[in-house]
Amino acid sequence: MRDAESECELAAAAETLLTCAVAADGGGEEAAPLARALRRAARRLAPPLRLAVAGQIKRGKSTLVNALLGEEVALTGQLELTYTVSELRYDEQRSVTVHHRDGTSRALPAAEFRRMTARADDAAALLGDVTRVEYGMPNHLLLSFRLADTPGLGSVHGLDSRGTQDYLGIAAFAGEAEQVALRQALAASGRTAQDVHRDSAREIERADAVLYLFDRGLHERDRAGVRDFLGDAGSRLTPLNAFGVLSRCDQQWPPGSDLPGDPDPLTWDPMEVSARIAERYLERPEVRSLFFTVLPVSGLLGAGARLLTDEELGYLDDLRGAEPRVLVRRLRDAGRFTGAQELKGVPLPAVARRALVERLGVWGVHLACGALRDGATQEQLRDRLLAASGVERLRDLIVRHFGNRAALIKLDHGVRSADKEIARLRLAAGAEGRRPGAVAGGVAADLERLRARTAGFAELNILSAHYRGELRLSADETRRLLAITGEYGTTLPRRLGLPDAASHAELHAAALAAVHAWATREQDPTLDRHSLLAVRAVRRSCERLLHGLRTSGDAGTAHPGRTRAGGADLAAPGPHREVREG
Repeated sequence: MRDAESECELAAAAETLLTCAVAADGGGEEAAPLARALRRAARRLAPPLRLAVAGQIKRGKSTLVNALLGEEVALTGQLELTYTVSELRYDEQRSVTVHHRDGTSRALPAAEFRRMTARADDAAALLGDVTRVEYGMPNHLLLSFRLADTPGLGSVHGLDSRGTQDYLGIAAFAGEAEQVALRQALAASGRTAQDVHRDSAREIERADAVLYLFDRGLHERDRAGVRDFLGDAGSRLTPLNAFGVLSRCDQQWPPGSDLPGDPDPLTWDPMEVSARIAERYLERPEVRSLFFTVLPVSGLLGAGARLLTDEELGYLDDLRGAEPRVLVRRLRDAGRFTGAQELKGVPLPAVARRALVERLGVWGVHLACGALRDGATQEQLRDRLLAASGVERLRDLIVRHFGNRAALIKLDHGVRSADKEIARLRLAAGAEGRRPGAVAGGVAADLERLRARTAGFAELNILSAHYRGELRLSADETRRLLAITGEYGTTLPRRLGLPDAASHAELHAAALAAVHAWATREQDPTLDRHSLLAVRAVRRSCERLLHGLRTSGDAGTAHPGRTRAGGADLAAPGPHREVREG
């Protein structure tokens, strides 16, 4: 739980937003959108952070959602298309609420969730009238986050004469059957490709944080899709609220026969290859300015590790007896492996082989058989496959990076939304040759005071400057700056670069030394303006940490895992403050 001081800061921020909303009410109809934005921002401070899973269509978004939750919630498959925004939230009992385009909503049995979100010929017309489907479920991750699975974004080429599938970016990799199914499903629903795109972009705009999926590489279409098609929503993506995910990395296996060195498929690791691709892309300023990191992930393998049935485990147990190199040769031709009635050296019928590939992918089948040959138990097998998928690392980073500062990210999102409405009021007044009303100026001043007294905003500004490449600090200074601002964890020891079990006296000494070091650096006349402002803000953060330690009592009463008055979220650690970096 948050400590009492953080709860007070959160309540004070909500009260300020509501007070500003009442003031905006005095501006009449013109200021009504501003009042709504302020009330919406206040309401959103309390619920869990909203995390959208986004990207072009057919990038593995639903599969990743299943992997993160460890449940087969969203439909996946070659001919499945997520039609509507699916919002997954915590509930003690499973429940479904459908929101319609006319503003009405209704409750349905939980079993109806899949039918209401994915392509289905008998429900397409009904789905065309649905904007969003909420699914309540008792999943631990959803105590901290609401997950939104979005339909998909358009390609940079727009809707041209070649049709809907080009606009949605599906023609480049989909087979003819999939393209025909997509066209038919959209036609039956009465929706257009632009409708699918707009729903996804709108959800990204509503989200506090975003996981943006790319298909094993940051294609030019993907990069431009963020900037050119999301508009205001795309402009919100920063390293503070967005991760990039290289999805479906398992499809890099087996290695191509034309690769240098003729790599051995028995030992070829597609996740290592994908990690190097991600590192190269993160060297690009345009990518680094958008995403906190880019992680390679196999959502299919991550979901499959959790969802393997007893029957499928039995199939794997039979298959592990195959000679490893024979099995690899068979797996290299996935179509024949899943379709041939008999395969020499492979002791499984086609139906069993197909089930395994659909569950784990061909690389996952290869990995699983190797683990079983090494003597892994069923539980060890699941753990090994999950670790190889990259899903657990992604999940840990989500909890640490987003979860530890969830309230601050939500407050920042709300204030920025209000800023946009204030700018609209001022532009409208300027276009009519009049001065903006007092409402816009008064609310803007109140929001600026809210920013000034909320310590975490200064840290967000520091991190933004760092990720924009504006700071000219040494590598050691950058590391310490990131630690103080909570990027390595928001407990006091993590912020001060000490072991988790550090004593109160050790924390006090480290905080005092940090204040002196940054105060000295602040006097350097060679610092450029951006770096000077960042150094000054870090020094103030260190002073707040030191003040908190001095006022928290002696070592017997202090809690080294908590901060006071300006720690992490608003800024105090959230419910996952003990999560360690993977």
